[in-house]
Amino acid sequence: MAIRLSEVAAAWRGRAERVPQTVTPLAGLVAVVVLGAVLRSMRLQQLGDFDFDEVASVWYARSLPLDIIAAIAEAPFEHPPLYYVALHYWITWFGEQEPIVRWLSVPFGVLLIPATYQLARMYLRPWPSVFAAGVVAASPMLIFFSREARMYAAAALFGTLALWLFERAMRRGRPRDWVWLTLTIVVGAYVDYTAALAVVAMNLSLPWRFRQQRRRVVAFVAIELACLAAALPWILFARGVQDSLPAFGTGSLGLGLIREVAASAWLDVFVGDAAVRGGGRAGVLAASVLGALAVSGTVVALARRTGGLLLASVASVVGFLAILLIFDKDYQSRYLLPAIPALAVLTAVPLGVAPRRSWLAAPVASVLIVALAGPVYASRAYYDDYRRGDYRSITSTIESLARPRRVGRDEGKFRDAVVLAGPWQGWYWRHYFPDFLDKVDVWFLPDEVPPAVTAKEVNRKLERAANNHRRLWVVLAGLEQADPDGHVEAWLSSQWQARSEIYRNGVLQLYMTNVLDLVDRRGGVHLDEDFHVDLIQFSGARTDQSPREAGDGVRFTVFMRALQPVEYDLRLRIWLRTPSGVIYAKDLYAQDRFLRRTSQWQAGDEHQLRTALWVPAEAEPGSYEAFVTFLRPDDRPLTAVGRLARIDHPGVDYLWLGPVDIVPPSIPMASEAGLRERLGGPIR
Repeated sequence: MAIRLSEVAAAWRGRAERVPQTVTPLAGLVAVVVLGAVLRSMRLQQLGDFDFDEVASVWYARSLPLDIIAAIAEAPFEHPPLYYVALHYWITWFGEQEPIVRWLSVPFGVLLIPATYQLARMYLRPWPSVFAAGVVAASPMLIFFSREARMYAAAALFGTLALWLFERAMRRGRPRDWVWLTLTIVVGAYVDYTAALAVVAMNLSLPWRFRQQRRRVVAFVAIELACLAAALPWILFARGVQDSLPAFGTGSLGLGLIREVAASAWLDVFVGDAAVRGGGRAGVLAASVLGALAVSGTVVALARRTGGLLLASVASVVGFLAILLIFDKDYQSRYLLPAIPALAVLTAVPLGVAPRRSWLAAPVASVLIVALAGPVYASRAYYDDYRRGDYRSITSTIESLARPRRVGRDEGKFRDAVVLAGPWQGWYWRHYFPDFLDKVDVWFLPDEVPPAVTAKEVNRKLERAANNHRRLWVVLAGLEQADPDGHVEAWLSSQWQARSEIYRNGVLQLYMTNVLDLVDRRGGVHLDEDFHVDLIQFSGARTDQSPREAGDGVRFTVFMRALQPVEYDLRLRIWLRTPSGVIYAKDLYAQDRFLRRTSQWQAGDEHQLRTALWVPAEAEPGSYEAFVTFLRPDDRPLTAVGRLARIDHPGVDYLWLGPVDIVPPSIPMASEAGLRERLGGPIR
């Protein structure tokens, strides 16, 4: 029997119609949610120590709920209490280890993905809405804050849910929609103030709804008043909120600052904060594609007079950022976090209006791949070796290298002290070094913030610390709030800095204080025609002094004056050479106590340059030799001509100072190489 081709084709079409369609928008949404969950849980165990805000979360959460509320209410610039109360029960049940505490934020970040899908469905077809959810799932900034022990992921979730429920209530007007909207707004406001930005966006969209939805607008205003009544007790009770208000207007919102913030913000929003995104073209390309889609979506929304709530949401976040800058708050990428779900929906708008043409399939697919995979690729280093914090490395370094009291000697003078210069470092310190009182003394600068520390307080406390201790470990963090005028740095410039290491959570420095154990090298040496050295003091070998121990600093003081003004900044290089030829060296700029470098010196100015060279605990014992040289910016040494300590220098590149005797530490000290291998060293 002959079978016609048309009949075969019809049969195949019928079979195809009977085959169940597996690739549905729902399946796509499930895949996107799974992807978002994987990205938010990867390497959570290796994310590192808490940063300061996370430590603050844990310390608040350790208290009972009523005590948490009382403490938060008194703290300026603090967040509402609900997240801390929830964290209290979380750590009570599961513990305070860093990954466990951070896990509380992961579900909020994952739930934000379907919440964005629901918001997008108010304006778009299913597949473009899946794309919007995918943008949220792959957003490096949302991923970052979904893995932090803070309230920001929860706030973004409640803000997005509020936008969706508001849009649904305005369209349908069902009582249950209004009830859910009320609960979401109230809970979100008690989680974080940024969740209330959704309410600002709702109010901004009301004028365009009043004519067609007058009764529902009135209903929303009533709901809003009920929410305000629910939040009013906190507003009245929280003195910290009231104490923050005088800071309004202390910042300046100039054109330069706006340009600077805008240059960072568009990359932060689409490909993540600079801390997690890598350099190169991938991030710029992905941000450009997503930015172009968002702009196109904005144009379409304006032309069709739809999506006003989305535009109002973005506008409210931008206004919030401007207010924070006026409060003299430094720009942080997290301030833009609430805008990302709305921007994600706007990026999907062009896909919803694009014509369905076969020749557009390849370009559209390319755009989708770049938009979804580009941000993840640009922030790939975040999933490799990124660590959130490293304060444990700071405290462990101090604990391992600090010198305790020496029995039978001036015990106070020979016990190390720690100066914590920065706000609320005590929380960090006690969290990662709870038994510190058995090892070191601790000085706080200032005791509380605000206000910022004064020069009088710095000089009084640090002079007292220097008189009572031979060595000061200084941890600098958050100085923009604690010491914006640089009083601590100015005082420290008069001491002998032996170590300076930069960690993610702060700068760790070690200073030697004024102990009379120096050897004088007097004379007169010209350095070309620019400078003259009268005296160099250093911790050299002396018959009336014990040798220097490894795991300590060798101090140097150079007395010099400018012979004429120069246009360059002079550098000093000091070094010690061990008996086996190993070199320990250090470079530093020549600068006076006011941190002025040689290009700012005047002819005849006399200065003391103080520094110390660290000798690690594992260094070999023996008689070392000390040297110093003076370098131009191009590393060419200045020629030394003169006589120093009965040694002629007829035109040499460096000065030999003499021997330094080094012996093993008198107390057990950890190998610094082993310490860094175990805990990780400074980032530079």
